[in-house]
Amino acid sequence: MSKLTNNPEKKIFYALAGVLFVLMPVMSLNSGISGDEQTFHYKLGKDAFRYYATFGKDTTCLHYNRSVLQMYGPVFDVATVAVIKLLHADDVYKVRHVMNSMTGWAALFFAALIAVMIGGWRAGIITLIFMFLSPRFLGHSFNNPKDIPFAAAYIFTIYAIIRFLRYYPERKYKLGWFIALGIGLTIGVRVGGILLVIYFLFFAGLQHLFNNSPKDWFDRQKLQYLYRILLLALGISLVGYIIGVILWPYAHQAPVRKTIEAMKYMEKYGTSLRQVFEGKIIWSDNVPKYYLPKYIMMTIPEFIFVGLIAFVALIRKVKKSDSVWIFVLLFASIFPVAYIIYKGSNVYGGWRHVSFIYPPLVVISALGANYLISAFRHIYYQLGVTAGLAVLCALPLRHIIANHPLEYIYYNTISGGVKHAYGKYEMDYFYHSLKESSDWLIKNKIDKMEKPAGRKIIVATNHSDITKYYFRHLKDKVKIIYIRYYERGNSDWDFAVLANSYISPYELKRGYWPPKNTIKTIDVDHEPVGAVLQRTDRNDLIGARLFESGNVAGAIPYFKAAIANDKNYEEEYLNLAQAYMKLQQYDQAINAGVACLKLYPNFDQAMNIVGMAYLEKGDDAEAMTIFQQNVSYNPKYILSYYYLGVIYSKNNELDMALQYLEKGLGINASYKPFYYLIARIYQAKGNTALAKQYIDYANSLK
Repeated sequence: MSKLTNNPEKKIFYALAGVLFVLMPVMSLNSGISGDEQTFHYKLGKDAFRYYATFGKDTTCLHYNRSVLQMYGPVFDVATVAVIKLLHADDVYKVRHVMNSMTGWAALFFAALIAVMIGGWRAGIITLIFMFLSPRFLGHSFNNPKDIPFAAAYIFTIYAIIRFLRYYPERKYKLGWFIALGIGLTIGVRVGGILLVIYFLFFAGLQHLFNNSPKDWFDRQKLQYLYRILLLALGISLVGYIIGVILWPYAHQAPVRKTIEAMKYMEKYGTSLRQVFEGKIIWSDNVPKYYLPKYIMMTIPEFIFVGLIAFVALIRKVKKSDSVWIFVLLFASIFPVAYIIYKGSNVYGGWRHVSFIYPPLVVISALGANYLISAFRHIYYQLGVTAGLAVLCALPLRHIIANHPLEYIYYNTISGGVKHAYGKYEMDYFYHSLKESSDWLIKNKIDKMEKPAGRKIIVATNHSDITKYYFRHLKDKVKIIYIRYYERGNSDWDFAVLANSYISPYELKRGYWPPKNTIKTIDVDHEPVGAVLQRTDRNDLIGARLFESGNVAGAIPYFKAAIANDKNYEEEYLNLAQAYMKLQQYDQAINAGVACLKLYPNFDQAMNIVGMAYLEKGDDAEAMTIFQQNVSYNPKYILSYYYLGVIYSKNNELDMALQYLEKGLGINASYKPFYYLIARIYQAKGNTALAKQYIDYANSLK
């Protein structure tokens, strides 16, 4: 046997990789469906599968109303559909999650192989451990069908590029095929994979600069060597692009044009979502520049920091021949984040959209940890450093064990952990807790109940597509409906299963959520991220139905009764304020609205009601202050822009009125009252032609 074969570290590396290859799929079996998985990704997979199965005749996957789903590569989702059909699987999401976890494993495995190339087998072992004990990445590995497969294809391609450039011209064609496959798979998941073509050419040029002294950069022979590599790289990249196009139906129509179109769209992703950040609700298209760096700093384990610091301190240990690969890893992990910040791209859900930068970052950290261990010659010191790293590894390990399968909800101890982050940052933004909530409700309530005569048991939820799947075997007994949390009292339901997404940070921090009628919570580190509710009082529903039928005065006693039953019922204060507004009892409307705002400060709907009440009372100054505060807190709340336009036009400040109305139009161009008010303003300014254009356009809107 060769010395390499007898290397115990190599055996440990492959043994650990093998254990994780089994463990991660097993762990994925009880993970929940993620927020976009059923509504978007599995649907895209089924549609794209039919496209290929019918040789392009079924074009459903190329056209989605009010969606750009077709711009995403479906390669992972199509693969899951094929396996599901092959296995005739009943629980399709278990199959998907097992396959998803395998892509997560691939990401950590190829990251570890890069570490082996640069730092040896021990560095690879450390990388495997660091990757697995990263709760955010691990948690997303179970059920994130877009970001994790992309991360796996990304790090695989970087691994293939490093091997190709490292060993060129040996095995250049064999290794080139791996690069082409990696580029193709990455594009087949997300069009941004096309950037790997630029990476490949850039890294080849870097190798020329790193491996030669400045005086040899323009040496004819060395330049010819570089040209040959670049020419081959272009050929490999072209093959990779062709593979990517084959795996991406949307690009079949016009490969180059559709690729450019998708890249432009993804760079400025149009959908904006509300999220909790630093204790405030913000919009994802208006996050601060430090959003991604701060989230990364708060949610990666402490041992990553130690490894990175050690790497910087011991960078002299990097071999000169490996310095270019270190730069490659740094570039692959830093450049995408820097570019997103520079472009002001739309990001949300922490840093999940840039999960692909994490494996190369972990490799750098693992190399640093390896250098730190090697910095001490004495075995006891080395064991001491290893023990210190093991203690740091125990922190996320505890979180994973204690909170599985919700380990993705993780904040490191430096940031204060989940307890400190609760109410300040996002928790279950991907709705994972709905599975545990649904399973508990079925086992402890639904299965023990008889079906009510003449109707079904109604279960409400803030993600109906996911919840319907969990109750798929109870369709004859249970009906699933969607509710918004702050409109929950207006719908008829018996139970509700909710994730704490889109909940006021103020209410989360002060324990107003989950509400009084909660019968079960799903906790992460003792903080509730999911809840099961049981309806014990229907005064809210009776009041809502009376209000909707026009019996506003009759609804008020029921709204008050619901508040008497739960003094923290913010929605009922809002309903009460709306009822008083209808009855033109403006002081009472203000009082009810203010009571709502004490429970949920800056609640845009309550702020608007209070502002409208002051406006109706003739107190324009107070109304203006409230509306301005409202658009400051929620810059997309169009009604307050409208009423600011009303106030300014009423006071003959026509230019200021137009300014607010045009801001509102920039948010919602289909809101007709904006156009009619702007038309009146232009009529007042004497521009009847322009006024007519606004009226005609408003009348043309549906």
